[in-house]
Amino acid sequence: MSKQCIGIDIGSSAIKLVQLKVGRRELTLQNFGIEPVPPQTIVEGAVMNHGALVDAIRNLSRRIRLKGKRVSIAVSGNAVILKRLTIPAMDGSALAEQMEWEVQQNIPFPRDEVVVDHAVLVGQTPQGQMEVLLVAAKRDVMQQYQAAVRDAGLNAVIVDAAALALQNAVEGGVGFVAGETVAIINVGASFSTMSIVADGKPQFNRDIGAGGNTYTEAIQRQLAVPIDGAEAYKVGGAIAAMGAAADVVPQEVHSILAQVSEQVAEEFQRSLDFYISDAVDARLSRIYLTGGSSLVPQLPKAIQDRSRIPVEIIDPFARVAVDSRRFDVDYLRANAPVAAIAFGLALRAQGDSP
Repeated sequence: MSKQCIGIDIGSSAIKLVQLKVGRRELTLQNFGIEPVPPQTIVEGAVMNHGALVDAIRNLSRRIRLKGKRVSIAVSGNAVILKRLTIPAMDGSALAEQMEWEVQQNIPFPRDEVVVDHAVLVGQTPQGQMEVLLVAAKRDVMQQYQAAVRDAGLNAVIVDAAALALQNAVEGGVGFVAGETVAIINVGASFSTMSIVADGKPQFNRDIGAGGNTYTEAIQRQLAVPIDGAEAYKVGGAIAAMGAAADVVPQEVHSILAQVSEQVAEEFQRSLDFYISDAVDARLSRIYLTGGSSLVPQLPKAIQDRSRIPVEIIDPFARVAVDSRRFDVDYLRANAPVAAIAFGLALRAQGDSP
């Protein structure tokens, strides 16, 4: 039996699930679903309502008739730290000892409060060095997510970093060009995650305190409507801006979406500028956008105008075989950017290294 994992992205607004079959020549979609999460269930990455989260996972599994128990989940935000390190080339016990020392130097949490792992990116440079990715996740947050998945009847065999799952999604969905440096920005509900990938290897990661809720809160504040009404206006405004049918949306919503997109793009640009100023010969070829609010049409344009770098909304299912008799293809394509992290997690197999 295949050890391929089911990818489950547990977000503050929704749970996204992707199940793939990895064949020799192609990927095939086995299952897909999205389930809303009640407000305040997850706050700043921490599980505040265990029962509500378990119910959401269980409801999703039942509704899509999920088969399989092994899942891959992700942690993000303040719960995870990724550091690319350059150290003298070594291996075996010497490397293990060196990485423990690096944890003490680079991770601002007590050692017993984090789970750590590492992956060798470059075994040996011409200067006799090696490049290693250090990954550390807060143990209590990991355990919260694992417990929710377990109580929903599933088994989390892999806990990944959301930033690495995003990289997997882009690599599996569209692929990386040799020698190219790209930025991947996942616009989540509470915050956004930015990853810079050079020649297929992670270079830089940062969480940014701007996301879909930034739009919702601005609409709520400026139009004096309840939070659920503001969310509906945000979604309806995005649909209308793309030329599709939508309920009547106040004209002011379109202005608010444009204004907030400029603010969010400015936040993203600060992180891009920080990377570019610190990296040697940093030349970004393109920016990939994922996440629910990447579908706000004003946002990609605002990012591209400010950065002067081509922006593309990623469809991780672009090269996946999809049975139109089993899946609503239009629904899948419309929600593809939302499912990017879950897609990346679904590419993981039990026993993988980070």
